[in-house]
Amino acid sequence: LAVRAKAERDCEELQAKHEQWRRLEERRSAQQTLHGRLAKLQSVLKANAFVEFLAEEQLMQVSRAASQRLGQLTRQRYAIEVDSGGGFVIRDDGSGGVKRPVGTLSGGETFLTSLALALALSAQIQLKGEVPLEFFFLDEGFGTLDQDLLDMVVTSLEKLHMDRLAVGVISHVPELRARLPRKLIVEPAEPSGRGSRVRLELH
Repeated sequence: LAVRAKAERDCEELQAKHEQWRRLEERRSAQQTLHGRLAKLQSVLKANAFVEFLAEEQLMQVSRAASQRLGQLTRQRYAIEVDSGGGFVIRDDGSGGVKRPVGTLSGGETFLTSLALALALSAQIQLKGEVPLEFFFLDEGFGTLDQDLLDMVVTSLEKLHMDRLAVGVISHVPELRARLPRKLIVEPAEPSGRGSRVRLELH
């Protein structure tokens, strides 16, 4: 009986120690998981890695939106992609999808690409900002466009205006001015001493 009682006490003591070990093992495992997550977070936040990651994600979003816009402006001939170095390249779908440096574009094509990127970036700012972006200015560049491209750009800008985004255009191109329903005409100062004047023209 004494041997049996001792064995039972030893068994109970062993079970208690095992339960204590199980609880400690659970805590150790949880701490190890937490340590692994903290180590991964530390590696992500090291130097500018996290900022670079966010910038890369933002760049890809802007690139996709700009590519879609550029496709609309060029009748699906051109698309924008980001290369391994984080720079923009042009995919020429009109020539079998050949990828070209942006420096190979003509003046008109460069303007359309810049316009697509600017519109995509402004849309991202509008989505992220607390205050909505309701006005957008374009300064020249229209003189490099032929009549067909000019019509396409103006039509695209008119659609933007319908999307609750007012677009201001600074230009000396007569064909473009004729398409705009409201114009602020800036008259330069005269040698006689009269200063610059601004007048509103509606049609």
